[in-house]
Amino acid sequence: MTLRRALSTVFVVVAFAGLATACGSSSKSDNAAASGASAANGSCPFSGSTQTQSQPGTSSGTTLTSAQPATDGCIDNVQLRFSPTVAASKFAYEADAPVLVVTLTGAKLGGGLSAGTTANPANLNHVKKVDISTPSGDVKVEITLDEKRPFLVSASQVPAELELSIG
Repeated sequence: MTLRRALSTVFVVVAFAGLATACGSSSKSDNAAASGASAANGSCPFSGSTQTQSQPGTSSGTTLTSAQPATDGCIDNVQLRFSPTVAASKFAYEADAPVLVVTLTGAKLGGGLSAGTTANPANLNHVKKVDISTPSGDVKVEITLDEKRPFLVSASQVPAELELSIG
């Protein structure tokens, strides 16, 4: 586990503890219908946003080598790995659809990925499908969810990856 990921996890746990103490049981978050390990008591230690986010990175000469969905309790993660560096990226929901679109500027596909690659992960809380395409010279990763949910994005340079957490 990278130091950045460990610090992010600690921050999320501390933020949740503060929110649980301050807010009690009245929740007005976008994540009122949490599922997964904490669904029984309605709590999921996650705070994020449904607003458009972006990450700096290289806008040419980088390759997306994997797009791997996984779950960690009540939070789903999609890990995007690159070689040699992280691509500049934008994360935004499609209008009126639970599809989170990741645009990787100037990236190309590698590692066995090709346009049309689709993952239909099993046993995840919110992620239903991950589609990869290459419109107009960029790589586009479309993540279909059960509904629009808040998300957080973190980046690592070593290894070169973006981690998209969805709660």
